[in-house]
Amino acid sequence: MGNVFSPLTSFLTCASLGLLMALPAQAQNNLNPTYFYLVKGELINRSISLGDPSNWSLNIQGREGKSAGGKIEVAPIDYKAKGDAIQIKWSARKKEQGNLGLYGNAIDLSKFKDAAALTIDMRIDVKPDKDVKIGLDCGYPCRADLSINGMIKKMPKGEWFSLPLPLNCFKSDNFDLSKIAGPFSIATDGKFTVSIANIRLEKLGEGEKGCVADKKE
Repeated sequence: MGNVFSPLTSFLTCASLGLLMALPAQAQNNLNPTYFYLVKGELINRSISLGDPSNWSLNIQGREGKSAGGKIEVAPIDYKAKGDAIQIKWSARKKEQGNLGLYGNAIDLSKFKDAAALTIDMRIDVKPDKDVKIGLDCGYPCRADLSINGMIKKMPKGEWFSLPLPLNCFKSDNFDLSKIAGPFSIATDGKFTVSIANIRLEKLGEGEKGCVADKKE
């Protein structure tokens, strides 16, 4: 199928993680919300929505809260400084889906489709026992989801790493990259705990094409 993106061959982008973590706090106010969504645990012009079958879209104030049915909760956690990451927990007791999304004004990412990846600096605290999906939301029913289970299950628990997901790997019949109101969501039906410090767009590495196959001569 040609050169299809293999996240296991270009998994770690530690240099970019270190660069963001060294960013002065005051500089975060000047970050472009088209490219940056969460930096050092702080939201960039976005709010958090938590969902489960009791209420699929519960907006919370700040970075701490629980979904209506208690399936999923989020709170600040320390990485390199106080509160510079968030931790998301899915309850093992409730056998239902829970999701977290970041929402704000719609942005146009279509011109970056084959050139950039949604990159997440994360740490697996409790490994998942069900499939985990990362999504981009362009207004119901317009969205696309990508399973990351196979990738994160291979990562050591308790260690920080960067996960790049090329934009052209997100596909569905209704999907439209030109009107992304939710540039990040994460969902699972099982138990899972993950900490996240940064979520952003990042340029694909030289020679990487994401999920675009090579053209045959």
